[in-house]
Amino acid sequence: MPHARSPRPFRRAGIGFVLAGLLLVLPALAVTKQAQLSHDDEADAPYKVWNSTPAITMPPLLLDVSGSSVVVEWMTDSDADGSVRYGEHALDHTAVAAHDGLLDVGAFHRVVIAGLEPGHSYQYQVASRRVVAVKPYWPERGNTVQGETLHFTTLDPSHASARFAVITDTHEKVSRIHTLLGEIRKTPEDFVAHLGDTVNWAASEQQLKDVFLSPTAEDLGGSTPLLYVHGNHEYRGSFARELGPYLHAQNGRYDYVRDDGPLHLIAVDTGEDKPDDTNVYAGLNDLRDYRHEGLVRFGAALAEARTRSAPFTVVLGHQPDWGWTGGDNAKWTQLANQAHVDLFIAGHLHYFKHIKPGEQGNDFPILVVGQDQVAWVEATDTALKVRVTDSNGKLIDAFTLARKTK
Repeated sequence: MPHARSPRPFRRAGIGFVLAGLLLVLPALAVTKQAQLSHDDEADAPYKVWNSTPAITMPPLLLDVSGSSVVVEWMTDSDADGSVRYGEHALDHTAVAAHDGLLDVGAFHRVVIAGLEPGHSYQYQVASRRVVAVKPYWPERGNTVQGETLHFTTLDPSHASARFAVITDTHEKVSRIHTLLGEIRKTPEDFVAHLGDTVNWAASEQQLKDVFLSPTAEDLGGSTPLLYVHGNHEYRGSFARELGPYLHAQNGRYDYVRDDGPLHLIAVDTGEDKPDDTNVYAGLNDLRDYRHEGLVRFGAALAEARTRSAPFTVVLGHQPDWGWTGGDNAKWTQLANQAHVDLFIAGHLHYFKHIKPGEQGNDFPILVVGQDQVAWVEATDTALKVRVTDSNGKLIDAFTLARKTK
C-alpha cells in the first residue's frame, strides 16, 4: 500500500512550492505597480523647448473660398505645426492643421476654416511653432512665429452681384504673375481664378512655391482668395503626384462647385491633352477612367437645382475642348447645352479666342484667355458682363450675356 499513500506528500510539497512562489511574486508585483505609477507621474515632466523660432517664408494664401469655409496655406523655413486664429470681431476661434488626431508637422501648412457665415468678413492670423525633433516621447519644440492680422470675406450666394478675375498659363514666369495680379489688385474682386499650367512640369515643393504659390500669395495680400483649376502641365514631372495637398479643393479633388451671388461656378479638370497610350507618357497615365468619373460628376453638378435657379452658370476649365476625354468630348458639350450653361472660360492655347455659340457644337460662348491677359467677369441677376484686357490694361474683347430662361 505504500504506493497508494505516496501522492499525498507530493501534493503537500506542491502546495508549499506554490505558497513560496507567491511570497516571491507578490513583492515583485508591488514593485512593478509602483514603477508604473512612477512612470505615469513622469509623463507630465516638461519637454525640451529650444530657443529656435521658424520664419514665415510664404505669406498666407487663401484658397478655395466658399460661403462657409476657406483654406489658408503658408510656409515656414523649418518644421513646425500650423494654426489659424480667426473671428469676425476678435481672434477668438482657432483652427489647426491636423490629420487622424495628430497635428501636421512640416514646412508647408494648410488649415481649413469651416463653419463660417456667407458674406461675412473675418480677421485671421496664422501661427507656427517650431518642432525640433519628433520623438516617441517628449518631442522637442521651439518658439512660435505669428503672421500679421489679415482679412477675408466668404462668398454669398444670396448677394445681388458678383465679380471675379481670371488668369491662366503663367508657366513659371513670376513677372507675369506680378503684372497680371498687380492689375487685379486695383479693383475689389471676390476672388481670382487661375486656370492652370502654373508650371512647365512639377519638380518639387520649392519650385511650386517659388514660381506660383509664393508670388501669388504676395500679390493677393492674404485677402483675395484664389480658385485653382488643374492644368495639363501639372500632370507632368516627378512632383506631379504630390500636388494634391497644395492645390486640391476642400473635397480633395480638382473639380468642385462654388456659388457667388448670381453665379453658379463649376470647375472641371480637363486632364491631359493626349491619349494615355501616347508614348510620351510611357504608359504612366491612366486618365480614361478618371475623366469618365469627372464627366459623371460634371453631369451631377449640372443637375443640381442651383444650376436652374442661378441667374448664370459659368464653367471654369483649362482646355476649351474639354481636353482628352477618351472620345467623350461631345458628351461634355451636350451636358452643358442641356443645362443651359451660359459661359465656359478656359486657357491652354496661350492666345485669346472667342468661340461663339454653334462653332463647336456649343450653345454657349467659350472664352479662351491668353497668357498675358485678364478676363473680368461681373454678374447681376439680369446680366453677365465680360471683358478681356492685356497686361497693359488694353481692351481686347467685351460682351454682355442676358439671363436665359431655364
